[in-house]
Amino acid sequence: MLRVKEFGVGVDCEQISRFEKMDKGFVQKIFTKKEIDYCMKKSRPSQHFAARFAGKEAIIKCFGSLGKKIFLSQIEILKCANGAPAVKILDKKLNSYDIRLSISHSGSMALAFAVVLKTGV
Repeated sequence: MLRVKEFGVGVDCEQISRFEKMDKGFVQKIFTKKEIDYCMKKSRPSQHFAARFAGKEAIIKCFGSLGKKIFLSQIEILKCANGAPAVKILDKKLNSYDIRLSISHSGSMALAFAVVLKTGV
């Protein structure tokens, strides 16, 4: 039987306009090269940057509720083949957690909801 040892949830909402004229240094500090490449290929990169930023913030809140610290630059959000967000944790101490993330953007806002689980038998 699968048992949940630790469980954290987080949500975040961001104004897309905050990401329209970002400084290149800020972008490189917050996002991985793969994230930047993905977003810059889109017709409106700001909404994709905002959604990923909201996702990272939601994941940080999840880990925070578990008493763990993680930074924006240690989280990479790309896409699975089916289009769902794929999360990669770059901090080896925290990559044993299972992370589920939903991100969306519409109009002027981007939203993310995350769940972090650690399971055991």
